[in-house]
Amino acid sequence: MMRKLLLSLAFAACAVPALPLAAADEPSMAMPIPLPDTRIDSVLVSVNGEPITMLDVILETGGREKELAGIYSGDRLFSETRKLREETVEQIVTRKLIYEKYKAEPFDIPRQEIENLLDELVRSSGAESRSALEKSLQPFGITPERLREQARERIAVEVLLMRDCNYHVDVTPKEVYEDYKAHPERWTVPEKISLQLLQINVTAGAAGGDPQAAVKAVRAELDKDSSQKNFTRLVLERSDGATASTGGVIDGTELNKLRPEFIEALKDKKSGDVVGPIEAPEAFFFLRVIGTEPAKLIPFSQANREVREALYKAKAAEKRKEYEEEIRRDAFIRRFYY
Repeated sequence: MMRKLLLSLAFAACAVPALPLAAADEPSMAMPIPLPDTRIDSVLVSVNGEPITMLDVILETGGREKELAGIYSGDRLFSETRKLREETVEQIVTRKLIYEKYKAEPFDIPRQEIENLLDELVRSSGAESRSALEKSLQPFGITPERLREQARERIAVEVLLMRDCNYHVDVTPKEVYEDYKAHPERWTVPEKISLQLLQINVTAGAAGGDPQAAVKAVRAELDKDSSQKNFTRLVLERSDGATASTGGVIDGTELNKLRPEFIEALKDKKSGDVVGPIEAPEAFFFLRVIGTEPAKLIPFSQANREVREALYKAKAAEKRKEYEEEIRRDAFIRRFYY
C-alpha cells in the first residue's frame, strides 16, 4: 500500500532540478518568472510561526510554470503563474498544519520508502541522477537532509489524510444505483460519426491561386457522382487535408467534438450523404458520411465500478475539505503577499 501511495505522489514531488532563478534576483532563461519585485527568499506566509518562502513555492510549481511559459505570454502568463503560486501556497499551508499533527504523534516511515520517493523525483524531474539533483539545489540551501524531510512530510500528510478522511468514506450500493439513474448523461456514449473529408485551402493549396474554381469543379463532379469511390478519388487528387493520402477518412469521431459548422451541416444526415462546400476562414470543406453510431447508455452492470469510484472520490474530497477547514480554525496564519 505504501509503495502505491508513493507512486501517486511522485509527480507532485518536493523539488525540481531546473529552478526559475539562478540567484536571488537574476531570472533564468530556462524558466521565466513574470512576477515582478519578488525575491527567492521572500516570506509569503507564516503558519504558526513557521515561514513559507517563495523558494518553497517554486520548488513545487517549477515544472508547471515551464508548461505555462510555453502556452501563455505577457499578462496572461503573469495571471496564470500568480494563480498557480497562490493555490500552491494554500496547499503548503494545509500540509504544514497536518504535518504538525504527525509531529505531535509520529509514526514510523521506513527510510527506504523516503529514498524510493526521492528516486521517483529524480526520474520525473528529468535530472540525470540523485547527485545531479542535489547539486542543482545546493545554491538555494536545499540540502539532501531537507529533501528527505520534505519527502517524509508528504508521505506523513498523505497517510494522515487517508486515515482521517478516506477511510471514513462509505459508498452504499443504493447510492451508486441512484447516482447512475440521476445522471444518465455521465454514462452515455455520445453519438459518433465516420466521415470522409475533402479540404480545399484558401491559400497555398493544391488548387493554386483559384480555390473558388476548384470548389465549383468538385461540387459539379459530386453532383454527377457522390459515391464513395468518386469522393475518394477527388480527395486523393485535390484535398489539402491531413488525411488526404488515406482518402480523407475520419473514423468514429464523437459528433459533438467536430467544429460547429460541421455539426450544423451534418444535422440529420445519413450514410452516403455529401455536404459542402462548407466555408471556413482557412478552407472550403466537403464531407461525405460513411456511417453513424447513435448515442447509447452504458449498462449499469458495466458502469457500476466507475460510478462507485466517482462517488468515492467526491465524498473523499469533501471529507478532506472539511478536515482542512477544521485544522485551519485554530491556526495562526499570517500572509505577506497581496
